[in-house]
Amino acid sequence: MSDLRADLADMRRVVDFAGLAFPRGVLGPEAMDLATALGLSDTDPELIETLVRRVAAAQWIALQAPMNVALARVDEPGNASDAQALERALVFAEDADPENPFALALAERAGHELAAVRARALDRLDALAVAQADGAGRPEALVALASTAGRITADLLDLDPDDFAVEIAAYADVDTTAEAASPLLVRTTGDEEIRAWAREALSSLNVPAPPNALAAVRSLATGPVPADPTDDVLWTATIIVLAEDAIDLATTAAASDDDDPDDDPHAEA
Repeated sequence: MSDLRADLADMRRVVDFAGLAFPRGVLGPEAMDLATALGLSDTDPELIETLVRRVAAAQWIALQAPMNVALARVDEPGNASDAQALERALVFAEDADPENPFALALAERAGHELAAVRARALDRLDALAVAQADGAGRPEALVALASTAGRITADLLDLDPDDFAVEIAAYADVDTTAEAASPLLVRTTGDEEIRAWAREALSSLNVPAPPNALAAVRSLATGPVPADPTDDVLWTATIIVLAEDAIDLATTAAASDDDDPDDDPHAEA
């Protein structure tokens, strides 16, 4: 007879070494409820188990197929125990029952990841509250608001600079000011669906942050999605912070290459 706790422990290990997770951007309110509970120190473990099952029930039908494909691409581990756990995960991944151990491990992982997102959002909102108090009405406070909203939104949707690598590369290559180049970046990345998705995610954010900071960030997600992406302050802020991160990473990598003595033809052997 299968031991659910032992199976779940094995599946947690598989999810961890395989780097698998439900995409954060598609998670529903069940996952946010789980994340909120995980962020509390006194939550009843039985409640956590119930919430994990709710997340699995809400997500597994839609995500079973892509998770199955992702799992099939995982290289077999060298460790015999891990290899055996991976084999069992492949079997569980075929099971349509959302209470199979692999689905439950993924649901649990989703809750922990979203709990970390909430914690980062809280830290960013705390910092924004300080910026608002120190520079109310100043341009610096408005920049801090846009940056905070953009970073929280990108985190909630699990967006990465690589998701827009081509568009960001074109933005970085434009021989003009960032202000002149940004409209093209915003328009080429900001289709109506992703902008509506961003607004929905941010407007539903509910963390115990300073009320004024939280209200200011959420205000950028109010109202209908603007027809012109460049009029969408939230999406503009989101794609700009992703572009800035990509450019910073590229600059750091280039500087590291320049400092590498193996690349210097004049370096001593």
